[in-house]
Amino acid sequence: MSSSSPPRTAPQRTYKGIPSYTLYALVFLWLVYALNASTRQLLFFVLPSIVTEYQLTPEMTGIVSAIVTVSASLLALPLGPWFDKGGHGWARKYRNAVMAVGYFIFTILGGIAALTQSIWSFVTLQSVKNAFGGAGEAIEVSSMAESAPVEKRGLFLGLQHTAYPWGTLITSVAVGGILTWVGTENWRDTFLIIPLSMVPIWIGYWIFATRKRYDRFEKEVVEAGYTAPLRDGNEPHQPAAPGALGRALRNPNIVVPSLAALIGIAVYTGVSFWLPQYIAFVGNYSFAEAAAYSAVFTITGGIGQILWGHVSDIWGRKFTSILTFVWLGVGIFMLQYSSQGLLWLIGLQLFLGMATNGIFPVLYGFVADAAERGGMGTANSILLTTMYLGGASPLALGFLIGAGGGFTSATGYNWSLYVMGGACILAAVILTLFTRETVGKLKSKDRALVSPESCNQAPAKTRA
Repeated sequence: MSSSSPPRTAPQRTYKGIPSYTLYALVFLWLVYALNASTRQLLFFVLPSIVTEYQLTPEMTGIVSAIVTVSASLLALPLGPWFDKGGHGWARKYRNAVMAVGYFIFTILGGIAALTQSIWSFVTLQSVKNAFGGAGEAIEVSSMAESAPVEKRGLFLGLQHTAYPWGTLITSVAVGGILTWVGTENWRDTFLIIPLSMVPIWIGYWIFATRKRYDRFEKEVVEAGYTAPLRDGNEPHQPAAPGALGRALRNPNIVVPSLAALIGIAVYTGVSFWLPQYIAFVGNYSFAEAAAYSAVFTITGGIGQILWGHVSDIWGRKFTSILTFVWLGVGIFMLQYSSQGLLWLIGLQLFLGMATNGIFPVLYGFVADAAERGGMGTANSILLTTMYLGGASPLALGFLIGAGGGFTSATGYNWSLYVMGGACILAAVILTLFTRETVGKLKSKDRALVSPESCNQAPAKTRA
């Protein structure tokens, strides 16, 4: 090389300004979250078979579904500070792996006939599995939020969260295929086969997530003109000061979105509970068809997550969350007309799906924006714990279905839709009155009843 040649520089590892680390992290965290979510949705995909084997009434089916879903909230809040103390960014993989091993093992145990002879032994195993899975979700969301530029947080949380509708959609089709192959009476086989996909995915994620790659990511974020999620200027990340949990519980921008998320998961769980039974017992489709058709709304669920996550970066988390809850309420109300035929069933699910999943990455972004420095895992644990308490909705829906004439009568199913739709409008109202906008074009126009200071919108140095 001649002495006049310019020095060679390493190319910037970015795609349109987004560091390659963010894109690779998205792929791995999408897959990790997809398998986590799928292990929790397995119950609903095979619910008609479970109802038949254990001879459950609508009321008992609701109780079972509620217990298993609510159990996802058991570990997240008490372990939230532990998650933050175990490292951030790439290092969250260590404590995430502990949770993943837990939900992997207990999913497998749920597929062993000798351990699930009674409905309550099955419920116990599923509840422990979901407790690990719910806690794992809190870490997985925090990991994604800390692996993307702050200005693109909503978009990448939305992209990651497509793992719930699209990842579980793939799983629902797989479950339908397994049931067709082995017979619906052998539904336990799905609990033995589906989790095996976790092994290669976790090996790949473990190899990818390293300190060296993350340090390079932070430099590339700054070079691209964005804000690094774990740095304040040149200062490295520091854990939150003692008392972060108490401070987070006094922040309206954490507590109120968490309550809205409770309503969101109550509706999502309610729809997941409602659809397969409605399709099988009112629509008279086979149990394998019910497993497949009950996840149609997840097709647009992923599109909604990407759309609303991106919209929230531009216009604001509060504005977008209100809009999605109103959309969801309308979609839920319209679902009563799905009995008019397969095209109606599919079309209304596709409309509904634009909001069923899209609310969650926006709310996670809302809470992440409001979290103090070093306390994002704690804040997300509050949201997740509160959110999954909404999993008790099948308890109420089971009684409504029973009171309306049982599994084969549409009346109780329609009553369930009215309750869920009303809850969506309630969520929109409390978000309007009791939260402050955190980002976007509408931030300066907020006229909420709570002060900016109470929502951690005082000096920037206290912000996440």
